[in-house]
Amino acid sequence: MKKKFFISFLIVSILLCGCSNYKELNQISIVNAMGIDYLPKEKKYQTIIQIINPSALATQQGSQGIPVIALMEKGRTISEAARNISKKGSRSNIYSHVALVIIGETLAKEKSLKNIFDVFERDSKIRVNIPVIIARNDSVDKIMNNIAPLDKISAKSIVGKIKNTSALLGENHETLMHEAISAISSSGREPVINGVIFKNETKTSQTLENMERIKSSYDLINGIGIFKDGKLAGWLDGPPAKSIQIIDNLINEMNIQIPCNKKDYDSMELSRVKSKTKIKMKNDIPIINIKVKSIGHIDEVLCNDNFDKAITLHKYEKSAENVIKQSIEKGISEVKKLGGDAFGFGEKLYMVNPKVYKKYERNWNETFKKAKVTVTVDVQINNVGMRSKPYPTD
Repeated sequence: MKKKFFISFLIVSILLCGCSNYKELNQISIVNAMGIDYLPKEKKYQTIIQIINPSALATQQGSQGIPVIALMEKGRTISEAARNISKKGSRSNIYSHVALVIIGETLAKEKSLKNIFDVFERDSKIRVNIPVIIARNDSVDKIMNNIAPLDKISAKSIVGKIKNTSALLGENHETLMHEAISAISSSGREPVINGVIFKNETKTSQTLENMERIKSSYDLINGIGIFKDGKLAGWLDGPPAKSIQIIDNLINEMNIQIPCNKKDYDSMELSRVKSKTKIKMKNDIPIINIKVKSIGHIDEVLCNDNFDKAITLHKYEKSAENVIKQSIEKGISEVKKLGGDAFGFGEKLYMVNPKVYKKYERNWNETFKKAKVTVTVDVQINNVGMRSKPYPTD
């Protein structure tokens, strides 16, 4: 009898006690994105949070209003700036659903990423497996709060663009915050972070009218930020930016343009792009050998060549190999000028010979600048599309 009474008492106690941290849905605001910048004149951080407006995202006809609300404040630290925002909001901000962090270019140049990401690592309420991007030559506010034409929420639009261009073009790759943290924690690699710029700015960019314009304003993924000692040193743009993804084996698919005469180009899609890197030290100089293999697919021809002939296929394979080689060599050369080992060659040396790497660990970025690099590329064309013969000539 006593046992039954005890069990009944326990069940009633559990049902009545509730949760100590329980909050009603109408008492919270869901933060979807965060923007952080630095104001040198004031020596303060500026934090912007983007809050979801549920009523504007409802599917029924009664939905109204803008999809997001932006709140901005300043502080001596990122944490203080974020807490100062509480003076502007009537609800408690929930950061567990943050999907994107945008860093201002001024902040990336002035302060080390170690300072920027410290607050995120220490706060268990914020995830670090989220994309991070740099507002290049533009304010964080413009990039963050543009009402995107297809996706109402700009953070979702930007993340989708990163994934899209990563899968198809190969110049960019989605950088998650924990990957950047891992890179700045390593002495043999510097982080790389994508840049984003703002295009076609109008007075209605941050209003619903932007969605109704044919030529609306939009965010454009643009270049890769190269870092040295945790600070933004410069940008790598265009085909040379593919070198980082190729060496790190991050390419799903990419496209190259092959010159076929003095003014025209043919196009080749590359898949199964795999690279192997060997590195050793000789007379205090890194000797790096990079071998790349890939499968090619001809997807556009402007020079009207005959792909029924083996000699034509061989010519295009050699041309593709030369284009890729030049792209990698130019990418490495430009990164050397900026000074940070964005390729992780130091990490690769540590993996094969940790004792040797220890000698150069403290000054690896300077040692990397002296590196002698040899690039070998092998492309095999296995598909020319549904047309192999040239068009009739006039």
